[in-house]
Amino acid sequence: MRSERRPLLWLLIAALALSIGAGGGVATDQATTQQELQPAATTFDVQLTPSGDAEWTVSTQFRLTTANETRAFRQLGERFEDGETDLAYDAATFRRAAATASGNRSMSIEAVEHDANVTTRDGERVGRLSLRFRWTNFVERTGERYRLGDAFNTTDGTWFPGLASDQALVIRPPDGYSVETAPVPVDNGVLRWEGRQSFEPGYFGQIAYTGATPTPDNDPPVAMLGGIGTLVLLALAGGSLWWRRQSSAGERGDVTTDGDEPGDDGGEPEATDGTDDADAGVVGPPPTDADGETDPTLLSDEERVLQLLETNDGRMKQGAIVEATGWSNAKVSQLLSAMEEADEIEKLRIGRENLISLPGEGVTDIDDE
Repeated sequence: MRSERRPLLWLLIAALALSIGAGGGVATDQATTQQELQPAATTFDVQLTPSGDAEWTVSTQFRLTTANETRAFRQLGERFEDGETDLAYDAATFRRAAATASGNRSMSIEAVEHDANVTTRDGERVGRLSLRFRWTNFVERTGERYRLGDAFNTTDGTWFPGLASDQALVIRPPDGYSVETAPVPVDNGVLRWEGRQSFEPGYFGQIAYTGATPTPDNDPPVAMLGGIGTLVLLALAGGSLWWRRQSSAGERGDVTTDGDEPGDDGGEPEATDGTDDADAGVVGPPPTDADGETDPTLLSDEERVLQLLETNDGRMKQGAIVEATGWSNAKVSQLLSAMEEADEIEKLRIGRENLISLPGEGVTDIDDE
C-alpha cells in the first residue's frame, strides 16, 4: 500500500532529475546530456514566524563546469522562473502535502516565487534554482508554546520520510522564541539535518519552542518610544535647572559684603563696557523693578527667600516668610531645612517660632511682635 503512495518528497526528487534530463527544452547544439546537469545539493530551509506560518526556501545547486552546462542551465532557469509545472519541483508538490497534513487547522501555500541564477564561487560556476513560498498555520500553537510536527504527518505516515545524501533540512526559530525540546543539537536556535537519513512518522513532533505571547510585531509602539524620549529630556532639563539654581544661590551668599544694606547708597559698581562678559558667554543679572529688586517670578525658591532676608535686615521669622511668599508651612519648612544644610541660612528656635537669618547676622534686638 505504501509503495503505491510514494512519499511526495521522493516524487519531488524524481521530478527534478526527470526535468533536467528531458530533451528539447534544455538541449543545446552540443547535445547536452542528463549527466551534464546533475544536482550537486538541495537544501530545505524553513523559517518559522511568530504568527505560526513558515517561510520555505527549497534550493538546488548545480556545478557548471562547461559552457554547454551553463547554457543548458540558463535555459532550464528561464522555464523554471516562468513557473512551468512539469519542471523540477513546484508549489503544487507542497500544496498536496498541506492538503494531506494531519493538523486540524486550515493550511495553504501562498506567496510563491521562482528564482534561477548563476554565480561564480572560488573560480567555480554554480547554478541555483530556488522555490520560495509561505506555508500558513504550519506550527501548532498553545499559548506561548509552539509545537512542530503535525504538518509533516499524513493519515498514513509522513510526506517527508527522509533526506538523500546530497540534501539538508534547516529549521529556524521564530523571532523571540527559543527551542524547548529537539531531537538534534541546537546551534543558536537553528536545527539542522544532513542526509542520508530517514524520519519516522511523528519524529518532528519532538520539536517545541517557547517564548513571548506571539504577536505580528513585538517592537514597542512609536508613541511609547516618543514618551520615553520626552521623559529623558525633561529629566535632563530639570537637572540642569537645579544645578544652575544651586550655583546661583551659592554665588549670592559669597558676594555679600560687610556694611551693605538694602537701600544704602553703596556707590556705583565698577564700570565695564560689557564686552568681556559677552565674549565669555556670561549671562547678565535678571531684570529688576524700579526699586532695584529682582522680579520674584524670575527667582528660584531659594533666591526668593534670600531676597526677603536681604530686604528685612538679614533676618525674618519663619511665619513671616510663609505670609510673604504665600507658600504652605510644609513647603517653607522643607525649603529652609535644605537651605540650612547648604549653609545658605541659619535657623534659631525662639519659643514656638523659628528665626531665619543670613549667615553671620546677629540675633540680638529681635522684634517680639
